[in-house]
Amino acid sequence: MSHIGFLFDLDGTLVNSKPAVERAWIQLAQEAQIPLEKMVGLHGIPAEQSLRMLLADRSEDEIKNWVDRIEHLETSDTTGVVAIAGAKELLSELNEKKIPWTIVTSCTIPLALSRVKAAGIEMPDHTVTFNDVKLGKPFPDPFILGAQRIGLDPNQCWVIEDAPAGVVAGKSAGCSIMTNLIMVTNARGNSAEILPALSLLNHQVKIMPAEP
Repeated sequence: MSHIGFLFDLDGTLVNSKPAVERAWIQLAQEAQIPLEKMVGLHGIPAEQSLRMLLADRSEDEIKNWVDRIEHLETSDTTGVVAIAGAKELLSELNEKKIPWTIVTSCTIPLALSRVKAAGIEMPDHTVTFNDVKLGKPFPDPFILGAQRIGLDPNQCWVIEDAPAGVVAGKSAGCSIMTNLIMVTNARGNSAEILPALSLLNHQVKIMPAEP
């Protein structure tokens, strides 16, 4: 079956929020006395799921307080949050050709809204956030729901991701995955390297026929 829809991760894929994310989580780590090395490998996993792993030995009330705290830290700091090079052009091309797409993010609704507003990225009505699922990435639920919301089966969708958790989720959902240079870029912290990945996808979309 041909792939006719796109499910985009947000942070690190459409939006570069790395500096803001790092500031928020370093601040939380200091306040909650979490060793920074324990946070390695959590990129792409919803904040609440991450904190439940990191703070498994603490009370439910304390965990909830820290979940609220990281939400506040992240939503209130959008300094330096910008669109990834090529992202706006790609989404515009998809809209012009009426090719279905949406965002599937580990952010909550308020956090996703703050990031897309800062970056000037469109947030579709059928965006999937952590508020929409019981289990976020790396579980397949977000991408299964994302495909459903754009009227497709998962095996008709490309997942565009930068994080291992998102790649696992997309594959488990039955989608095809495109990471290209995006994962390399995040590891090096050089957003300029994302451009070839989205430029390649943009070129491919340009030669796709428009949806009837």
